[in-house]
Amino acid sequence: MHPLTLVFTLVFLFALSPFPLSAQTEVSDFARIGFSSFLTPIVSDYQCVGINPANLGFVPQTDLYELASPMGGGIERRRRDVSFSVAEGGVSLHSDALRRQGLLDMITQTASGSFTEADKREAARAFIDKGVRFNIDVFILGAAYQSQSWGGVAFAVRERIAGTYVFSEAASALAFEGRYYDYFDSVAVNWAGDTVGYSTDPKTYSELFDGTRISTLWFRDLSVSYGIEVFKEEKMRVYVGATAKYLMGYAYLDAFVEGGALSARSAVSPILGVTYGKATTPSFIPGNEFVPVGDGFGFDLGVTVAYDKFSLGLSVVDIGQIEWDGNVFNAKDTILNGMSSTGFDSYNIFEEAQKITGEGNYFKWEGLDAAPSDLPSRFRVGAAYEWNSKWRFGLDAVIPFNQAAGAMGEPLISAGADWRPLPWLRVGAGLAGGGEMDFTIPIAATFSLFNGVWELGFQSRDIVTYLTEDSPVMSLVIGLARIRL
Repeated sequence: MHPLTLVFTLVFLFALSPFPLSAQTEVSDFARIGFSSFLTPIVSDYQCVGINPANLGFVPQTDLYELASPMGGGIERRRRDVSFSVAEGGVSLHSDALRRQGLLDMITQTASGSFTEADKREAARAFIDKGVRFNIDVFILGAAYQSQSWGGVAFAVRERIAGTYVFSEAASALAFEGRYYDYFDSVAVNWAGDTVGYSTDPKTYSELFDGTRISTLWFRDLSVSYGIEVFKEEKMRVYVGATAKYLMGYAYLDAFVEGGALSARSAVSPILGVTYGKATTPSFIPGNEFVPVGDGFGFDLGVTVAYDKFSLGLSVVDIGQIEWDGNVFNAKDTILNGMSSTGFDSYNIFEEAQKITGEGNYFKWEGLDAAPSDLPSRFRVGAAYEWNSKWRFGLDAVIPFNQAAGAMGEPLISAGADWRPLPWLRVGAGLAGGGEMDFTIPIAATFSLFNGVWELGFQSRDIVTYLTEDSPVMSLVIGLARIRL
């Protein structure tokens, strides 16, 4: 099976069967090289797309390289109005259920078949009301031009994937203990000779999984942004901007039980090979091509106020909706009777998936013509103070508007400093909290080569992960081809 197909088959079949395994963090809000902790009031050119489009109105200033830089030399003054990049972005994976080694096992898929019965019980307990969250945000292409008088414009193509997988007590026990979960109080052998655990007092999914949330969202974001300076007086400047987005959806899952009611909808591109048993849908797309199964529109709005060395930025991002009109299904509530799986033997979810994908059609699926879904909207506010040409301090807050698929679970606040010890080097570090994570220490570094024409750098949301075991945040943002002319 193609690896991509296997991943999403697991996500959708496993998550919508009675064994939801887990897997959003906020990399979409920080996936820009060169920035560790705060972006809203300062990030510019194509990098401000999805953050604060008002900053496209910043008038490019002259760069001064006082010392010889790597692969460059001497003192050079140059104003850079054009910027572009390809394949700049990042991935983040966070778990409040797994320790660092468990998360590494999930990523590397190297620990298959190692769980004892005691390990399974421990894992089942660890995942109660906890889980895994992931996020991928990559600029396939980003480009911007910022003028001296009429503002700036940017174009970007981004690939965005986010997921949140959090389990109730019953969902966690079913995944890791399987038929040994005490919900199954009887044992029998089925027609295929498999031992099956049965419940003499079966319950519906809505009863068993109250509090479970499983969501995945994958779409391509094609955007055009514009920002302009609208007020200038002495030391004060005001910038406003907007972004218009066309969205192409490739995968959507939103399944949760809340207040005793089950809600589960899904739409998946044919290339992922996800099936729904005998259920049919009027929105069926034949074949196995990589085609979108929905589209929609969205927008961002932003404003930035700068006074002397201080700046304040505010924005609302991802306001909009995707209409899913291909391979759309809705799940009905059903009763869970029996199970033959003995539970996961490791955190190797790809290897373990085959244990839980072949036991039958647990949900009753019905096809739909279409289904809408809101974007995971957010409000951003940030402030910065530029102490001198080498030091800058700031803070950022990202606050979710809704709990749509792919949304942040709670607000995220971060603060830190950027330091430019050399004309060709900028480093940053800070503190962050919220976003369903413990306190983290984000770091970043950017290198300017050929007197600032070529930039490359990296960022990580948490250096502490590599020093401690609990609540790991595996995160990396990287860009190797940022060009400024």
